[in-house]
Amino acid sequence: MLEIKNLHKYFGDLEVLKGIDLEVYEGEVISIIGGSGSGKSTMLRCINGLEKRNKGDIIFNGKNVKHGQKEFIKLRERIGMVFQHFYLFPHKKIIDNITLGPRVVQNVSKVESNEQALKLLEKVGLEDKAEVYPAMLSGGQKQRVAIARALAMKPDIMLFDEPTSALDPELVGEVLQVIQTLAKEGMTMLIVTHEMGFAREVSDRVIFVNEGQIAEMGTPEEIFENPQDENLKRFIQSIY
Repeated sequence: MLEIKNLHKYFGDLEVLKGIDLEVYEGEVISIIGGSGSGKSTMLRCINGLEKRNKGDIIFNGKNVKHGQKEFIKLRERIGMVFQHFYLFPHKKIIDNITLGPRVVQNVSKVESNEQALKLLEKVGLEDKAEVYPAMLSGGQKQRVAIARALAMKPDIMLFDEPTSALDPELVGEVLQVIQTLAKEGMTMLIVTHEMGFAREVSDRVIFVNEGQIAEMGTPEEIFENPQDENLKRFIQSIY
C-alpha cells in the first residue's frame, strides 16, 4: 500500500531523516519506537505532507506522488492522522468536529455525515457525547473523538503520533483499546508509541528508529526478545 524510498528531511543544517526505506502492506500494523528526537514523528509528518521532504519518494497505492501536486492532495484525504494533542474545535459540538471534514472536503451531505459520525462515536464508546463540547470531555475521550474524526474521512491508512503521550496514565487504556479494535478489523496503521507492551501485542512489525534511520526492524518477538542493534538493546534496557 505504501512505499517510502530514501526519505530525507532537513531542518536548516540538521538532517533529521537520513534515508528511510519502508514498505507497508495492506492490513499491516507497524509500531515505531525510539528515543526522543530520533525522527519518528517527522517521518509520519512527511508521509502525510505536513512536512515537505527534501529527498526521496513516497509511493501510495502504486502512485509516486510529489508534495504539492493534485495527486498528493488527494493522497492526504486517504491518510488519517491522530496527534499527541487532540486539536478539536472547542466552539463546535463533538458531532460537528467529526462531520466537518467529510462535509467540506468530500461534499458529504449533512444527513449522511451525521449518521456516519454517530456510528463512529458508538465505535469508540462515546455515542452519548455527540451534542456536548470538547471542554466537557476527559483527555482520553477527546483522543477517542480525534480517532473518530480521522476515521470519518474513510482513510486507507491511519497514522498515530504518540496518541497516548498527553494522557494521564488511567486514560491510556481506553485509547489503546480503540486502536486495538481497529487492528483486529484490518486497518493499516503506523503507530509511533512509547507503550512497549501495546506495541508488542498489536504489531505485525516493530521499527526501531535511531538518529534518523531505521536501525532495526522485525517482529515484536525479534525486537523485544532478541535485539541485534546495540542502541536498541540499550533502549529496551532503559524501559524494562
